[in-house]
Amino acid sequence: MCELSTSLNRLARTILFCLFAATVSASNDRIVTAVFSRTYNGYERPRAADGSFEREYYALANGSYLPGVAADASIDKVKFPQIAGVTAQFLALRNYFLAPDAKQARFLLVITWGKTIPLDDGVYRNSLDSFGIAFNQLIRAQASLGGMSISETRGGDGIVSAKGALLQAAKDDFEAQTVQFNMFNDMRRKADERNAQTLGYVDEINRRDGPARFAGGGSSFDDLIDDIENERYFFVISAYDFPTAVKTGQRKLLWATRVSVQAQGNRFNEAAAYMLAKASKYFGQDSDGLIRQFDREGKVTLGELKVVGVVPESQTSAPPPEEKK
Repeated sequence: MCELSTSLNRLARTILFCLFAATVSASNDRIVTAVFSRTYNGYERPRAADGSFEREYYALANGSYLPGVAADASIDKVKFPQIAGVTAQFLALRNYFLAPDAKQARFLLVITWGKTIPLDDGVYRNSLDSFGIAFNQLIRAQASLGGMSISETRGGDGIVSAKGALLQAAKDDFEAQTVQFNMFNDMRRKADERNAQTLGYVDEINRRDGPARFAGGGSSFDDLIDDIENERYFFVISAYDFPTAVKTGQRKLLWATRVSVQAQGNRFNEAAAYMLAKASKYFGQDSDGLIRQFDREGKVTLGELKVVGVVPESQTSAPPPEEKK
C-alpha cells in the first residue's frame, strides 16, 4: 500500500503540472455533441447538508487511445498527460479531485479517448449496386423464359437453350452477390454495434427503431445511424470502485460518462475542452438517455491555472457547490 500511495502522489504531481501547462480552447461554427452517462452497482453521489455534492477523490489510470483508421495530427499528437490535465479541470468543477493518497481514493478513474472507425461507404455502396444489378438481371432472364424453368428449356440432346443458360448464369451471380452483400451487411452491423456501444447510442437507437420511423416519425433514427457510421471524436470516463480494484484486482464500475462530436469539420485538440464541458454536467450521474445537442457555435477557453503542488484538503478552499437539480 505504501508503494501504491507513493505512486499516486507522484501521479498527482505529474497531473497538476499538466494542468498548469494545458490551456485549450474550442471554437467551431457547427458542432454536434452527444453525451450519455449512467451509474452502476447502486452508486449515488453523496450530498452535503446544503444539498451540494460532497467532494470525492479518485486515482487516475490511462485507459487507451483508439486512433481510428486515418492519420489525424489533431489527436495523434495529444498525449495522456494533456488529456488527464484537461479532464481533471472539469472533474474539479463537479467536486471530484485527484486523491492525495491511496486511502482517500474512492474511484479508479479510467480515461479512454480516440476516434471511431467509420463505415467504408464506398465498398458498401459498390456491394449494394452489384447486388441490385444481379437482381435485375435475374428478373430479366426469368421474364425472357415466360415462366419456364431451366430444365424445361433442354432440347432433345439434353442441352439447355441459350436463354436457359443465361438464367442459370443470372441465378449463380445473384446467389454470389447475395452472399457478398450479406457479408458486408454483417460487417456493417458489427461496426455499428461497436460504435454505438462506445458512444452510448445503443438505447436511443433501439428506442427510435420502431414503426414510427416509417410513418412520418422524423429522421431521428437515420441521424443516429449517420452519427455512428461516420468518424467521431470521443471520451469515455469510467469510474471504478478503487478499494475493490486494489483488494481483488477486479473492476467494479460505478459510473461512466461518454461524450462525442463529429470529426468532420472539427479538430480534436480544439474540441476536447468543449466536449468535456458538455459531459461534466453528468459526471457521476445518469443523463436519462442520450443527450444529442446541436450548437451553432461553441467556445470554451481554459485560463491558465496557477498550481504549485499538492496540499492537504484542510489548506485548500472548496470549489463552488454544484447547482441543485
